[in-house]
Amino acid sequence: MSQGLMELTLVGVNQAIEDVLDEYPVHPYHSAFSIPELRQKLITHILNQVPNRCVVEGVQESSNSDQVRYCSRLQARLRMEMLVRGSILHILRENAVWLSRHLPNL
Repeated sequence: MSQGLMELTLVGVNQAIEDVLDEYPVHPYHSAFSIPELRQKLITHILNQVPNRCVVEGVQESSNSDQVRYCSRLQARLRMEMLVRGSILHILRENAVWLSRHLPNL
């Protein structure tokens, strides 16, 4: 079986964004980040702050205890969630004037 690299970071960032946005109101959050330029700015902002993660397909990770892996995954997920929330606010603040002209007022 050939081994290849599978990019996990972008997939994880996109999933974290979706998970966090699900908890936010449609306006202005979903409306703002449905604009491709702002969505890309958000993704780029987050990717610049996280390490790149890749796995080699077909190679098993070294075995650690299940509890250590669970705690590590939980901590990583919570860190990512905090990063996404902070990045959402940063991008909205940074683009507030532009957004005020492009988002319809409710």
